[in-house]
Amino acid sequence: MSTNEDVLRSFYRARRRGELGTAAALLAADVEWSGPARDGRRNTVRGREAVLAELRAERGELVAEPHAQLPSGPRVVVLGEYRCDGGAVDGMVPFTHIWDFRDGVVVRFEDVHDPAGIRRVRCGDAAELDEIIVLGLGFWRSAVLLAAVRLGVFTALAGCELGAVELAARTGVHERGAQDFFDCLVALGLLRRRNGRYRNAPHAAAHLDGHDPARYVGGLLEEAGSQWFRSWALLPEALAQGAPQWTVPADDVHPYGRIYAEPERVWRFRSAMAGGAMMAKLALPRRLRWSRYRTVADIGCCGGELLAHLLDHHPHLRATGFDLPAVADAFETTAARRPAGSMRFVAGNFFTDPLPEADVLVFGHVLHNWGLEEKKLLLRKAYQALPDHGEVVIYEVLVDDDRLRHVEGLLMSLHMLVMSPRGFGYTGTECRSWLAEAGFRSSKVERLAGDEFMVIGTK
Repeated sequence: MSTNEDVLRSFYRARRRGELGTAAALLAADVEWSGPARDGRRNTVRGREAVLAELRAERGELVAEPHAQLPSGPRVVVLGEYRCDGGAVDGMVPFTHIWDFRDGVVVRFEDVHDPAGIRRVRCGDAAELDEIIVLGLGFWRSAVLLAAVRLGVFTALAGCELGAVELAARTGVHERGAQDFFDCLVALGLLRRRNGRYRNAPHAAAHLDGHDPARYVGGLLEEAGSQWFRSWALLPEALAQGAPQWTVPADDVHPYGRIYAEPERVWRFRSAMAGGAMMAKLALPRRLRWSRYRTVADIGCCGGELLAHLLDHHPHLRATGFDLPAVADAFETTAARRPAGSMRFVAGNFFTDPLPEADVLVFGHVLHNWGLEEKKLLLRKAYQALPDHGEVVIYEVLVDDDRLRHVEGLLMSLHMLVMSPRGFGYTGTECRSWLAEAGFRSSKVERLAGDEFMVIGTK
């Protein structure tokens, strides 16, 4: 009977010989395959067919040479080195492969190595030039995804497979660019293709199908495509002027009244904010000891989706949503699907009206929209609304304290420059200093999920 280690020896041997079909046959049909992408993030594909496409894309250039197998139950860790056949320079790049098995087949694989090292071996001195070009043309990939969301590609493929002609007809894509467009989505890992027919990849089906508003992040991407993309193209002007390039006048320090004055814009903005809060919505119910609290209020709650998800996991809570009156109907629609009395809406302006009292106040993606004095004012008002030992939870894409590593936080701060009159991103240490100034006796910074962090202040 073959052991897990035998399976891996067969896999590496088949891969080295270029027998990729044989190698892929050793994987589960629903295998999850993860490795570092060029931008440093994780690239994860799911399904044997998608993994086979990944292996073929390497075109035999990258040879994995395992040196040691470290088995531990259903997991085997393999240590080794990559060699690049036909590379520009000689060299080896160390790797760690983590294999998880179920019933003798691989169900999960994680590749840990330095992608910059691979590029140096492959490209030599041209590696740095390649990185610059890839970074500069990153908007190509973004534009493909944003177009697919706007055209409804993922919604059209909900629960079905379609050929290129039918998919193009349903989404209004001209025949000239249809095949390149759909195949590009396959190469980006968002679609799967089999026998000329397309279907959603699992993560696209989960979060880009407009039929499922509870998990849909497309609203955020629709707003990015219709509003943010054009504004970011004017980043040089924003940097020269120190002023937003959006449609809100630069002297309008409280632009949300304008946004909420138009019903269509309210709907788009609410959908975008719900998508932007999806990571926090999924993670926050697990990150605090909610059993200690009875009440929670979400300040700037939009449609109340975060509170509803929180109540699904902690039904003992009583939740209050606080926002401008324009979102009351959307909040009440969300609340109607929860037990009577568990959610209530309070209309108000958080600069001019008192905040609702609760054991926990949540500010999600709120503070970064405002200038320093507004940030401090909101934290002072939070302190006033909380009971002793109550907590304020602020979740944001933070800038790291050294301003060196967390590029997403710096990009978010530039987004505020482009889109808001006075907003800016900030570090966890800065936020903690504002909390101390407001009177909070202690605070801490924790990673929430993905690029999101949370700052927790205790009164």
